[in-house]
Amino acid sequence: MPSTRQQKWYWVCQLTGWALYFLMGLFISFRFYKGSSTMYGIQFTGAFLFLVVTHGQRFLSRKYHWQELPIGRLARVVLLYNAVCSVLVQFITYAQMVFTGSYTWKQMEFSILLLYSVNGIMVLSAWSAFYFAFQAIQRWKVKEVETLKLQLSLKEAELEAIRSQLNPHFLFNSLNNIRSLVLEDPAKAREMITRLSAMLRYVIGYNRNHLVPVAQELEFLEHYVALEKIHFEEKLAFTSELGPGVMAAAIPPLGIQLLVENAIKHGIGTQVKGGQIHLSLHRQNGHLQVQVENTGLLGNPASGPGGIGIQRLLERVAHSLDQTGTFSLAQTTDHGVTATLTLPWKEHENLHH
Repeated sequence: MPSTRQQKWYWVCQLTGWALYFLMGLFISFRFYKGSSTMYGIQFTGAFLFLVVTHGQRFLSRKYHWQELPIGRLARVVLLYNAVCSVLVQFITYAQMVFTGSYTWKQMEFSILLLYSVNGIMVLSAWSAFYFAFQAIQRWKVKEVETLKLQLSLKEAELEAIRSQLNPHFLFNSLNNIRSLVLEDPAKAREMITRLSAMLRYVIGYNRNHLVPVAQELEFLEHYVALEKIHFEEKLAFTSELGPGVMAAAIPPLGIQLLVENAIKHGIGTQVKGGQIHLSLHRQNGHLQVQVENTGLLGNPASGPGGIGIQRLLERVAHSLDQTGTFSLAQTTDHGVTATLTLPWKEHENLHH
């Protein structure tokens, strides 16, 4: 629906434009019809009817979404509307001239009717061109604003994800855990340093890509879980189940990791004895379904996985995959919570980003 401000300016332009059209008609009547009061009335009727006709065109275009038609079809619809309305306006104004005694029906000539009808079509078509051009510009501006907002949202999501992965708590825990391995198990320490390096490289470098294949995301997730296992030791058990073909599916970077991170933070991390996390990915009805089941209880949704991180992730899905995704969180067993992320299925190699 148009805003009050837009409505106001629409009527200002309508009334001003057709008032000028009426004044031009008065000038023509004064010059060629010697100031006939009857012709003044005819000019007023014509201007008023054109105002009604153009407002009717606006109403129909908004109701039936003419602006969404292909340009060729829109031109044909508008031209047909203008032609029919122009002929009707000419008949009505001529009927007024007959009623006032200025002319008779016998004096009406087809050539004159055709000339005035064509003139009316040209006037109405000029109005239509201006109106639909203005609407196209407005839609373009709205789309640009929405795109800029989404880009800002994506940047915020990227920064948030980077902060989440590079926050001092995570780094200190990882480095301290690796330091403890240096003397106990040097080979393991070197492995963890390599994993941490690969993980940081992925997080910092992924901004160049809106989407990554699931295989690349799972490789990053493997490093992440390995580092977390050093911290939680036997308290964290991680398993995964992958359906056929899912490795090639496209997914926003850190999409799966976000679910696992939340499962650790809000699930395993709250259990004295720790627990299990089971990741499953399957293709279902043209969608990629990502499920993370973890030991724990579903607490306050505002502090759980369904927060701002998931909201940003869904925005990235809609932007990158051109379709919306869904997220749900449920207590599926007495001691188990399941987070389900459903994305449109698209092969990463078939996308051009």
